[in-house]
Amino acid sequence: MFKENKYSVLYASLTNRAKGRILSEYTERHHIIPQSLGGSNDNDNLVDLTAREHFICHWLLIKMTEGVARSKMLYALHGMRAENRYQQRYSSTITARVYERYRIEHAKNHSERMKGKPVWNKGGVPITEEHRSNLRAAALKRPKPTAEAIAKRLEKVIGQKRSDETRKKMSLAHIGKPKGPMSEEEKLKRSRTQTGVAKKEGHSDNVRNATLGNISINKDGVEKKVKRDTLDQWLVDGWSLGGKKRKQ
Repeated sequence: MFKENKYSVLYASLTNRAKGRILSEYTERHHIIPQSLGGSNDNDNLVDLTAREHFICHWLLIKMTEGVARSKMLYALHGMRAENRYQQRYSSTITARVYERYRIEHAKNHSERMKGKPVWNKGGVPITEEHRSNLRAAALKRPKPTAEAIAKRLEKVIGQKRSDETRKKMSLAHIGKPKGPMSEEEKLKRSRTQTGVAKKEGHSDNVRNATLGNISINKDGVEKKVKRDTLDQWLVDGWSLGGKKRKQ
């Protein structure tokens, strides 16, 4: 797993020096024998290092391993570029000297390891009927949302207002997309779900008020209805007045 060379000697010296040492500055926890190579979380296998020391250790691990172990250490070194408010390792100047070299090697190594594997996030993994069945079974086991959860969701959604520009973009995004025809099976399904369902009080008034004053416009054989206050924007984009005004 590990090669005996000058790098392994430096690695042992650095990690041994860190044992029992107390640092008042920023530190990072390091596994002397990496977990990916069988190392444990025992205290004997853990040391606290400065950000620079931590990077140097992972740099040395590449130089003192080979084969699969070296491949894993390349991934580990690549992960050292992570940076957030809890990790300040990029203050080390060593990254400027070595990062590019090992980043290129890591890219080649990763490419070789991934060859022939299906790309799960690009449609490469087929969804089997068994998978679909498991998804359906899991969905049926989920508890129905409580009245409190529904009310909370409605409180968040109701009253939301989108700008005229946003509504226009949403409308334009759907132009030209196929919308049917609806299959007889889907028609029957929707009919059954609505049969016997009473409309809420004021439903008709809400529908009438939502469409009241809408104006028909057309462009390239497409007709739609828009609010009067957004009409000018549509006309500027090449739409023309046309069609009949909805009944009030």
